[in-house]
Amino acid sequence: MAKKTGLTGKQDIFLKEIYKFISENNYPPSVRELASISGFSSPKGAADHLNTLIKKGYLQRNPSPRSLKLTEKAFWYLKMPNPFNDSSILYLPLLGRIAAGKPIFAEENIDEYVPISKQVMGRAEGQFLLRVNGDSMSGDHIMDGDMLIVKIQDTAENGDIVAALLNDEAVVKRFYKRSDGTVELVSSNPLYEPIVLKDGVRIQGKVIAVYRHIF
Repeated sequence: MAKKTGLTGKQDIFLKEIYKFISENNYPPSVRELASISGFSSPKGAADHLNTLIKKGYLQRNPSPRSLKLTEKAFWYLKMPNPFNDSSILYLPLLGRIAAGKPIFAEENIDEYVPISKQVMGRAEGQFLLRVNGDSMSGDHIMDGDMLIVKIQDTAENGDIVAALLNDEAVVKRFYKRSDGTVELVSSNPLYEPIVLKDGVRIQGKVIAVYRHIF
């Protein structure tokens, strides 16, 4: 039965779930996350509820990732102050295995969007994240499970740590171009042999920072 506010019981619960998620995580949920915590069998059900609450003026969203916001109307309805200020947060795509033939930022390649403080990022733009698998770069204190902040560029200087695309998989190595035109991608762990490429390499970006959760 609809309340005087115009929200049904399910919409009321859904709005409160969104508020709870943001208050606990300091960033808004994705549609898939909402579907999971709200008990929908597919993201479509969650998306339908989102669209309804947007039309009713309780939520706002723009095309950028994780841009969902509760409006003042929602805070009034929930009888809660607005404690959220996400102006210091940037959401970077975390890339997984690269789908063959797809642009690197195709939806098929993105595992999730990760909130990063702009204090960590500075003013730089055009960046993404890669999660490290293995210990091939342990000599640079890059460990298994770390996330690397990568600045998008297709060139590199000798000695730069780069994300390069090999056989539709992003690898992280130090870049060296030799006088004979060959390229070597070198691990900082001496247990791994350099990768020598005669036809160049598809550089996706330069690693500029390690982002590590410490629990």
